[in-house]
Amino acid sequence: WRCEHLKAYFHVGNLTYDGSKYIFEYTHHSNAPRKVREAIKNGYRLHPAFPELEKRYESKTLFPAFNRRIPSKDRIDYYKILQSLKLPKDADRMDILRKTRGIIQGDPYFFFEPLRFEEKSNLLSTSFYISGMRYRDLPSDWSEKIHLGDRLYPIHRPVDIDPYAIELHTDDQMFLGYVPAVYSQAMYSLLERNIELNFIVEELHPDYAPQWWVRVSFEATLDLKNDQTFQAEKLNDLVFYVA
Repeated sequence: WRCEHLKAYFHVGNLTYDGSKYIFEYTHHSNAPRKVREAIKNGYRLHPAFPELEKRYESKTLFPAFNRRIPSKDRIDYYKILQSLKLPKDADRMDILRKTRGIIQGDPYFFFEPLRFEEKSNLLSTSFYISGMRYRDLPSDWSEKIHLGDRLYPIHRPVDIDPYAIELHTDDQMFLGYVPAVYSQAMYSLLERNIELNFIVEELHPDYAPQWWVRVSFEATLDLKNDQTFQAEKLNDLVFYVA
């Protein structure tokens, strides 16, 4: 959820699919910054489709509140949309929601992928679009200076609305924008531990709106089970564990 007066994003809930049912739950278990309880203090009202803060909602089909954010299969250009998103023709609803972020013009809700942790390989990963690029004074030819596969470098530099803000820079020190705020505390805690964070340019769309300009893949290797000093609770609201 985006708070207009703060120009800040809050992680208010999680939507998951376990193979048989969809689950939605607010982040009410956490008192960490940028979760639903802080969002409520800043004017957030619970979604009408999910009116109870501490309830776990379940459904065998995708909740209508989310399904309406996905292009209909009845659209003539449906398969062209999938192609533009680099998705197969048989992509499921969750795949499409991840790629489109469920954005509706003028609506304050956005969807971000969770951090996926593969327990066998100890690999933490996700993908996201760089935030805040529209507010950067980038050179007119910025898109010619970065390429698919380029590595980006994180720098922690606090801002008023986010003490954990992580900037992303190119190899030649061009400041592109930020890691989305929903991940910033988690990324900051990893940097504190001197864990190597790998950010790779995955997609470039300079002709699109700024929020779609650069998509980045993220990976880091860590041992959540054996590193007892690591404050894993900073990750738990965002992590989807994969056996």
